[in-house]
Amino acid sequence: MSSRQLILPGGSSATPALMGGRALAPSDRLDLSESLGFFRRRYKTILACVLLCLALAAAYSMLAPKTYNARSTVMLTPQTSLLVDGSGAQAQPTMMSGELVDTQIEIIGSRDMSEKVARSLGLDAGMASEEKRELIDRLRENVAAERTGESYAITISVDAGDPQQAAMLANEYARQFTGWEEMSVRDRHDQEREDVRQRLAELREQAQADTQALQQYRIANNLLTTTGTSLTEQEISNYNFEVTKARAEAAEDQARLNTALGQLRSGSAGDDVGEALESSVVASLRTQEAEVARQVANMSGRYGANHPELRRAQNELTQIRSQIQAEIGRVISNLRAKQAVSSQRLASLNSSLSSARGKLSENNAAMVGLSELERSAVASQEIYETYLNRFKALVAAEGTEKPNAQILTFAQAPLSPRSPDLQLNLALALVIGLGLGIIVAYAREALFQGINSAHDVETKLNENFLASIPLLQSVDPGNPHAVAAVRDDPKSIFTESFRALHTSISQATRGKSQVIAITSALPGEGKTITACCLAHVLATSGRRTVLIDCDLRRRGISRLLDLRAEQKGLIEILSGESPLDVEQLVGDRVFCVIPLKGSDDEPEQLLTGDAFVRLLDTLREHFDNIILDLPPVLPMASTRVLASRADAVVLTAQWHKTSSFAIKAARKRLPDDQVNVVGVALNQVDLRKKNFFDRTDSTYYYRQYEEYYS
Repeated sequence: MSSRQLILPGGSSATPALMGGRALAPSDRLDLSESLGFFRRRYKTILACVLLCLALAAAYSMLAPKTYNARSTVMLTPQTSLLVDGSGAQAQPTMMSGELVDTQIEIIGSRDMSEKVARSLGLDAGMASEEKRELIDRLRENVAAERTGESYAITISVDAGDPQQAAMLANEYARQFTGWEEMSVRDRHDQEREDVRQRLAELREQAQADTQALQQYRIANNLLTTTGTSLTEQEISNYNFEVTKARAEAAEDQARLNTALGQLRSGSAGDDVGEALESSVVASLRTQEAEVARQVANMSGRYGANHPELRRAQNELTQIRSQIQAEIGRVISNLRAKQAVSSQRLASLNSSLSSARGKLSENNAAMVGLSELERSAVASQEIYETYLNRFKALVAAEGTEKPNAQILTFAQAPLSPRSPDLQLNLALALVIGLGLGIIVAYAREALFQGINSAHDVETKLNENFLASIPLLQSVDPGNPHAVAAVRDDPKSIFTESFRALHTSISQATRGKSQVIAITSALPGEGKTITACCLAHVLATSGRRTVLIDCDLRRRGISRLLDLRAEQKGLIEILSGESPLDVEQLVGDRVFCVIPLKGSDDEPEQLLTGDAFVRLLDTLREHFDNIILDLPPVLPMASTRVLASRADAVVLTAQWHKTSSFAIKAARKRLPDDQVNVVGVALNQVDLRKKNFFDRTDSTYYYRQYEEYYS
């Protein structure tokens, strides 16, 4: 297990962020830099979503069917009338209220109103019933009415596909509404007046018949007054109270008796009966019992079982307990007697109450019929007078109906459509696009498994971070060739990154890194350029360095440096076809290259065999550093063997691209007991974007020390 991995309770592991071998303490300060960095990293995704939503909104606004809205305004007016109420006073004008306004709004949107509008404009001419129904439904869907603020003005709005048609419909709705109430009131008054006239004749006859029946009943039953026998009613009320009280007492006595009997049946000796507990006699006997029982207990410890004093005390204890049982029996007997008396009293009161009720029925039999006749006569007379006053009011108000609304403004043909609203759609698209863009950006950020910083190398991979090698275009856009940039500008940050890489390797191996192997998890991660530049920087510093191309498939160094065809190749040296002449290879040169010539054969066994080991041993005697450009780990099995020959192995990973899972998979194929992987170097780091990521990486502050390399 790596020393950087911590074991948590329960067996799980975690890796703290390290800086110089020390765990970084979490900060309690609010840090917005991560959020700002996220938006700066993903602004293209967010901007793309926003632009897409804006384009869709603009396309919809241009291509969607146009809807025009026309508005007319009507004002409600108080409705006055000559109608009088039942007392003969003139009725007050209709009071305006919010409920009344809401009712008028419902009238505007009703089916009857739409039918009147369609009939008035001739829209339903020649239509079948089903077509008329569909027309009315469309009109109802496209008309709306609303109150203007707190006033009594109502705005009628109509939607239509043509501006002229929208204005025509809005004005017709306003005209139909202003005449609606007048016609409705006139029709209602006519119908009500006819109904009242017919009903008035029937009520007159009914009132006369009820009055005559009342007088005849009084004469037949000799009832000159309407006074009842209040004494009998009071007597019944008293009896009801006493019966209720006696019933409660009887229930209580029965409950006490049942409880006591239940306790005896359950095996109780009667000690826990409530009345027994309250009895002073039982309490006194219990005291004597306790005293004698204490004496018996004392004597039992001192005397034998047949001692006279002990037997006397035991007999006394038995007598006391017999007295207690007898007293409990008397208590139970008293409960039975009390329950019987309560039941008899209740029966007597019920009998007296029944007699009083019979007497009251006999006395009031005649009064019941009289009261019914009186109520009928009074009701008939009141109804007749009410209808008579109503009929007079209707006759007086005939022809006084007035409209309850007037038109304030007529609708004009709208100049622009109501929908689609381009500005509103664009605003909504902007909001939706921002939200969608942030969601997509967060999703991409969550699914992103690349390596961006030293912190990612140490936490995600649990590996040592060696160096960040800048993307050449981000620091020297005018120089397209990395090796030329190292050669031509030895003081640039690009060149300095390779010095930092070698320093990290030396520190990791304590200076024992003569043979350095450069590899990667996958192809195309810049390992060959890293190997070339590192070798050139070491040679420039005065160290004798040899660079060996070990990638049979790509032969990247040979192609990158454009080596001559006649130069000896690695395979020819290992096979013995062209024996290595070290003196001729080195000469007075500090930097040497052993390339790979193009061949249809791929003799990997030469690289993985003893010949390659002997070659390295020979080169160790003449060079300070030997740089091996190895194939990628995942596609090539020979990389594992070649990596074991090196003193230090560097895994290169392309910044912001190489998946952490790929690096982990490659790392598993390089076991620690056979391969000395000193760490991971991030390649092609775009310093123009580096400050979007980890602030613990030195390249995060490149803008602050950029002039140091100028």
